[in-house]
Amino acid sequence: MEIKTQCVQLTVKNIPGVLGRVVGQIRNEGWNIKRLFVDETSDPGISQMEINIEGINSKLALVTERMLNIDCVISITVDGNQRVKKPKLLHFDVKKMEKTVVAPQKPENCYRILTINPGSTSTKYAVYDNEQMISSQTIRHDKAILSQFSSIEEQKDYRKICIVQALASIQLEISTLDAIAGRGGLLKPIESGTYLVNATMLEDLKVDIAAVHASALGAIIGNEIGTAYNIPAYVVDPIVVDEMDRNAKLTGIPGIERVSIFHALNQKAIARKVAAKLGKPYENCRLVVAHLGGGITVGAHRYGRVIDVNDALSGEGAFTPERSGSIPAVPLIKMCFSGEYTMDEMLDKVIKNGGVQAYLGTNDVRQVEKMINSGDEFAALVLDSMAYQVSKEIGAMCAVLEGNVDTIILTGGLGYSNRFTGVIKQRVDKFAPVEVIPGENEMFAMMEGVLGVLRGERSVSVYE
Repeated sequence: MEIKTQCVQLTVKNIPGVLGRVVGQIRNEGWNIKRLFVDETSDPGISQMEINIEGINSKLALVTERMLNIDCVISITVDGNQRVKKPKLLHFDVKKMEKTVVAPQKPENCYRILTINPGSTSTKYAVYDNEQMISSQTIRHDKAILSQFSSIEEQKDYRKICIVQALASIQLEISTLDAIAGRGGLLKPIESGTYLVNATMLEDLKVDIAAVHASALGAIIGNEIGTAYNIPAYVVDPIVVDEMDRNAKLTGIPGIERVSIFHALNQKAIARKVAAKLGKPYENCRLVVAHLGGGITVGAHRYGRVIDVNDALSGEGAFTPERSGSIPAVPLIKMCFSGEYTMDEMLDKVIKNGGVQAYLGTNDVRQVEKMINSGDEFAALVLDSMAYQVSKEIGAMCAVLEGNVDTIILTGGLGYSNRFTGVIKQRVDKFAPVEVIPGENEMFAMMEGVLGVLRGERSVSVYE
């Protein structure tokens, strides 16, 4: 029997007893530890181990398999071959997903496009034959499964498997696809357009800032599926589209500059749709578009460019169902330095647990309206105040456009609330006609951007 020394590298979660469990497993298998080194990573919750072990070479595969089964071990690398823990998919059942029909045969002279839009607790996909949607599903992920992963990036394989299985459930052959469009993440500021996913983009989607947003997985998963079948993957109008006027950038504090992070995909798609109704090219219009959802962004669209918009992710603008919106700076600074809250707790107050959620204990406006209908006067005050603040943002963007506005557009999930949009319309319809287009057009917009490239009607942009 050949005795051999092997170098095994492990990525592990920083939990009590992790070192003892790994070492104990190696010794239980009859291998000797010759050297052990532990180092930190950029993620404080994850460490790297490098262990030189000595034993019977034929049993190495068994040892690594059993080590990978330890719940605190994320991956193992031996001789350059990495094995990653496969997620448990016990709670994923295609039969329990939204009702689907078998995908039709692909017509001749038709482009088939898959669009992928990952959210914090769901992954949406849609398949189009040209402009015709042939399948669409929202895969809702069990929080117990997502909690197994220490980061958004680690969810990638799990979510990809969910999409592949969902496509299999409608008997759609991936090889019939002509292109894949993934939701763009927190990339570097770029111009509006359709971008081919490349190595530079994939690297930028893995940095700390980008990797915290689930939208990053759209391009990454799309690229992995596409690479396996030699299908190109794209992103369309990601959330970092930056066309802001330079006057909109300064904040008053050198070193802090306003940035453009907004619902570019939906805002641009809806703006083009309204421009077509007006009988004008989008590039000839002056529009104010308010995306009303869990995050609220209000943009000034001037001749095809969004020259100013609030950064809801950083806390700008109206408060929302779950975000605080703009806050007086001095009280916020005092709260940060009060010693009562950690930085993560303060970020939660601003990004996740502010706004309507903080006041009423729910981020569902439908529940708020039920409270109002039951006579809750404070719930009415909260909802009307949110509409009031959105109206102020719209007024500000009308000023950015010098009062010359073709149409004000209200879109997003909150557009379904007649009470909410009614309060806004009452305050801003003197500025310009108001068009309410509820819901999100993001899947169609991704398809449209890619279809234009495939047909040669739009140029493809290169991310650098």
